[in-house]
Amino acid sequence: MLKSVIVSGKNCGALAKEVSSRLGVPFYQAYTRSFPDGEVYTRLPKAVPEKHVVLFVCMGKRPNHGLIEALLLADAARRHGAGEITLVAPYMPYARQDSVFVEGEPLSIKAVAKLLEEAGISRVVTVDMHLHRFKGVEEVFDIPAINVSAVPLIAEYVKRKYGSLMVVAPDEEASQWASIAAGVMGSKYFVLEKERSGDEEVEITGYVEAAERVLIVDDIISTGGTIQRASSLLREKGVKDVVVGCTHALLVGGAEAKIFNSGVIELVATDTVPNPYAKVSVAPAIVSALEGVV
Repeated sequence: MLKSVIVSGKNCGALAKEVSSRLGVPFYQAYTRSFPDGEVYTRLPKAVPEKHVVLFVCMGKRPNHGLIEALLLADAARRHGAGEITLVAPYMPYARQDSVFVEGEPLSIKAVAKLLEEAGISRVVTVDMHLHRFKGVEEVFDIPAINVSAVPLIAEYVKRKYGSLMVVAPDEEASQWASIAAGVMGSKYFVLEKERSGDEEVEITGYVEAAERVLIVDDIISTGGTIQRASSLLREKGVKDVVVGCTHALLVGGAEAKIFNSGVIELVATDTVPNPYAKVSVAPAIVSALEGVV
């Protein structure tokens, strides 16, 4: 087996360093910056001949720059003799465009997968990838790929703090994570219905049992509109306290105001994306995926 090194791209150093410490693998920080015109420049910090290079690239809130950074680092690793390259992408961008919804659209996530594969990446590890229209990550990539979940870690955190809560999925796509969280909680879960009329306009309806406090769980919070509507509905139905758990807290466009003004008492997120609510680290989940290959 090749000796492994962990190399982190921009915004991923703390998570990558924690994983390297747990695995006992050397850690190096790549140098990445932008030229004045926006082009990305990146450089490996150390020669990697005959090494298994584990690249950590955090693409949340910077999907385009992050994707180019991943491609350039993979190219650099190959050109400088890496024997194998594993990409750890805690947040996989473009996964929500997992179908051609309107004539003329691309199948974005498959296009991204092809780019990563052709850059020489041997394996992909990601966390709670949005896979609503795929049965598994292996249907997206033609190279080995592992999709681990942070939801058990989020649910354990919430259970320690609040006890076992009823779990609510704000839409059908989130039912897979609600099921996992409810399993950890040892409680029931309910799935609400969402109708979307635009990137930010949604309506939420559905039935839930009466409860004093509930946990809403989802994979991604972007603008916060879905959580706002779901929380408001639950409050109308008599729920006193709403706790929200999510893996990827993108929180764009005034999301925090929407979430907390709808009655949410706490947001529990992870460190896949830098954010002030990252109370749970995905390091243990990533370590479990890498243990057999580094």
